[in-house]
Amino acid sequence: MTTLPSESIVSQPIARAFLDRSPLIAQRFPQQIVDADFCATRARHGASRSRLVELVAASMSNLSLSDEQNAALAVLRSPLSVATVTGQQIGLFGGPMYTIYKIRTAVEEARRVQEQTGVETVALFWLEDNDHDAAEASSAHLLDADGAVVDIDTWDKTDDRKSVSARSVDAAMYERITTAAALITGQHADAVRERYSEAYSNGALWADAFLAILQPYLAPWGVLVVRGSKVIESGLHLPILLRDVEQPGQLGAVLAAGTKTIEELGFTPQANVGSQAFFGSDDTGRQKIVVTDELLALAKEQPHRFTPGVLARPIVQDAILPTVVSVLGAAEIAYHAQLREAYEFCGVQMPMIVLRNGATLLDARTERLLSKDGHDVAWFMRTPDELERAIADVLTTNVIPAVELRNELLGALLAPYLTAAETIDQTLVATVRAQGAGVTSTLEALEGKLRSAAKRTQTLVVDRIRSIHALVSPRGVLQERVFPLAFWEARFGNTDLRIIVEHIARAPIGSHAVIGLSDLST
Repeated sequence: MTTLPSESIVSQPIARAFLDRSPLIAQRFPQQIVDADFCATRARHGASRSRLVELVAASMSNLSLSDEQNAALAVLRSPLSVATVTGQQIGLFGGPMYTIYKIRTAVEEARRVQEQTGVETVALFWLEDNDHDAAEASSAHLLDADGAVVDIDTWDKTDDRKSVSARSVDAAMYERITTAAALITGQHADAVRERYSEAYSNGALWADAFLAILQPYLAPWGVLVVRGSKVIESGLHLPILLRDVEQPGQLGAVLAAGTKTIEELGFTPQANVGSQAFFGSDDTGRQKIVVTDELLALAKEQPHRFTPGVLARPIVQDAILPTVVSVLGAAEIAYHAQLREAYEFCGVQMPMIVLRNGATLLDARTERLLSKDGHDVAWFMRTPDELERAIADVLTTNVIPAVELRNELLGALLAPYLTAAETIDQTLVATVRAQGAGVTSTLEALEGKLRSAAKRTQTLVVDRIRSIHALVSPRGVLQERVFPLAFWEARFGNTDLRIIVEHIARAPIGSHAVIGLSDLST
């Protein structure tokens, strides 16, 4: 296993500054360490432990808890315990791979906190199923038979304001999922299709299916789940909701102030701020809050009709849970930088923020192709257009004259003509230079034809490079953001994949590993 420098992976400016420990951004995250005192403070805050246990039990009611999860639940009952937390929305076929990397990073952080402070710590996964982005929750990316990335869409585009938590698989969606699953290939593909087919059975809630797919990883790691929808049903978000509706617009104004600070520091905010931090809902789905005289009474009587927006959700989470570490992706770190004032306004301590680990996985075929190719994995992390130019350079290096040599030779060829023009008729100097530019243009066109011909005559090399790129950097994007859990489970099996993810999470915080099955034997 090797690791890539974070500079080549994390490009989001705020997250980049966070990793570089820039004082400008560091001040936006007040909790820089987790010690016993911070754990004691956080353990005293949040919902009662009996309510938290009930919340987890309701969230995981469709799962059979493992011994490790039951042990974690017992720890959560203790009023002295704390939690490391990460979260994600629902995703088709287990969601993009970074979901499982986030979860395992939270597990490693729980172990680290417990070892360093002596405080019992559990890892919690917050499933944000209050989300209304059904398109994202029901889509994925796979490879077709030709090795090209294809988009998978399984939602019928109905009821677009309906919460994802209320959506279930119908017969038509099941057929679309089954058809898409035929594209899943690998040594373990049949087992994966069977397991996922069971999870997505007709009538299954999307959230239940998602957790059933994750459970072979959550179970041995002892990870507990909190569903955002169960939090809303329970009304545990009411204290933060009241901050938004008792004086309408005040929490939004505080969020706007934090956002303005980010702008004044020279950064572009990751998330937009609305006038209200929460959304309302009715029988037709999610709605923007309309401020009326009855709003406060409605919030107190029916808090389940209000859900937090993207900037209020982390505050709700940390107001309820005894969070000491929050494991985030780069974009999440960026919008958390807007939240310091809002956390303080709501009387909630912001936990320590940790960037999740990431990885680029290599299946056996890609490892073989890389061994023949000679380039390292980082070389392939480029856009498709950049790749095609790089391929042309690879195939024609030391064959087609370098640009510098071509320009040098052309300059030497034209020099006597320029001298003659300067001697005979100064007005012809421009003509000579124009002729030189024309020759340059002709040679560039010729070079393009030669590169295209090289690609045609060296198809094995070209196909190998494109195949590696399609898996390592599909569409020029980090692999972990494109292919879902099912894609890799079919190639490695969930046992070996779980071991690989454990290796990834043991690397230093925020690392991006390059790892394949061969690394398990070394």
